[in-house]
Amino acid sequence: MPVVLGYGVTAQDIGEIFRTLYLETLAEKLKEQGRPATAPRLALMAGLNRGEVEALLSRRAAKRGLRARSSHKLDELTRVLSTWHDDTKFSTPYGAPLDLSLKPERGFKTFNELVEAAGASSDVGLILDELLAAGCVEVHVEKFVRCVSRVFIPAGVDSFQIARMGRYVGALIDNFVHNLMRKADEPSYYEVVVSTSGPVKREFRDAILKYIHTRLQPVLEDMDRWLESQEVEFRDSRGVRFGLGTFFFEEARNESEIEGKQFAHAS
Repeated sequence: MPVVLGYGVTAQDIGEIFRTLYLETLAEKLKEQGRPATAPRLALMAGLNRGEVEALLSRRAAKRGLRARSSHKLDELTRVLSTWHDDTKFSTPYGAPLDLSLKPERGFKTFNELVEAAGASSDVGLILDELLAAGCVEVHVEKFVRCVSRVFIPAGVDSFQIARMGRYVGALIDNFVHNLMRKADEPSYYEVVVSTSGPVKREFRDAILKYIHTRLQPVLEDMDRWLESQEVEFRDSRGVRFGLGTFFFEEARNESEIEGKQFAHAS
């Protein structure tokens, strides 16, 4: 809600979002049953008028296009960083990213070559600006680019970051929904939560974050490389995307909760 209030989102806006999601889910159910999801039918089943249904779905289609473009940009930036670390042409034998030249220079790989190798279609200058703003790279003496972080987290709060948040929060919710409603013959999706036994001093947060970056980050980077090496065999333009997400959180003390070590996972 802080983000919602901060961006001036009204209760009417939230109501529109839920009505649209309801209509989309209803349309998917109808398609699964082999029935056409027409605006008149959706209006009748949802208790809305036809004009409202058509307007909601039209606005949703436009927003979906915008979100797709934001997701595409996020994928490109992440792919550039992964290529920088994992492609031997742009990294040392130990996996450390090489400094790249901003202009063609004998004996040095260039940032342009990296972007091309990563298959990114966006403007090279825009990609560099995004990585600089996120603190992923540094430019030295206006000649070389140095990678200082493999993880891309957008700087500031803008539409791109909001789209990113929506994408990954949606993925987390999909995980819970799958585990809650899966059929007996379907596998459970990995879902693990660990936390402190009870309230601790805020200074402990920095120690936890340091531990995560030291111990967990290499594991995730190794998995990223494994996914890239294995997915070629299973490529399917009509398929879906699979992934693993991790995040750090804090929550206020709730007096009604029972204290104790928290370690929960999907069965």
